[in-house]
Amino acid sequence: MRRGIIRWVIAGLLVILGAAFPAAGIAFASQNTPAVQAQPKDDKASFGPQDAEFLTIIRYANEWEIPMGKMATERGTTKEVKTAGATMLSDHTKLQTVVEKLAAKYGVTLPDKPTSSQQTWIDEIAGKQGEDFDRTFADRLRAAHGSVFNIVAEERAGTRNPTMRDFAQQANDIVMKHMTLLEATGYVSADAGMYSEASARTTAYPENQLGSSDLLVGGVIFLVVAAGTVLGVRTLSGRGAAK
Repeated sequence: MRRGIIRWVIAGLLVILGAAFPAAGIAFASQNTPAVQAQPKDDKASFGPQDAEFLTIIRYANEWEIPMGKMATERGTTKEVKTAGATMLSDHTKLQTVVEKLAAKYGVTLPDKPTSSQQTWIDEIAGKQGEDFDRTFADRLRAAHGSVFNIVAEERAGTRNPTMRDFAQQANDIVMKHMTLLEATGYVSADAGMYSEASARTTAYPENQLGSSDLLVGGVIFLVVAAGTVLGVRTLSGRGAAK
């Protein structure tokens, strides 16, 4: 009987310690999170390399998606394809103006032509006719938007610049709308478009990677929990044996 009680007590202790583990981590993180600082009046000081790369990526997207949107309005064989093309043409033309203004403000030199990969896609789509055009257009553009969508979300969440945050929000809404329209054409395939990624960046940002200090803290907390568990087991076992 006593052994059964001891076992239940030990199991309860383990549950409590397990629940306390993440709580301890959260408490530690909250104590070491720097206070939110007010944004500088001149937001040029908060404009960084990631922001500059983001403007470059959106510029590259505009450079090939504007002519592709126009081509879709001319060659598309369905209402859905033409609608997607017209919307992309309009939205990316507006984005182009915004990107140029922001680049001028922050001193970013923008490319004046698509990347070699994007030019290859342009040539591929331009060489299609009829339903082949519709399918290739939808697949390539959906894949590209899916890749850029991840980068837009990263910029929106990670930038310290309020102007760039607003621009990323605008781009996020546009990219989501375009993906939805492209999927509505019925020509986006799982293999070629829906889950494909058209690489849009060359720089990796490690904001979300665990550093050595993070791992050290996790290890210390684990050791404390393990020691507490062992001590509790021995204490309860000793009391049971004495009785």
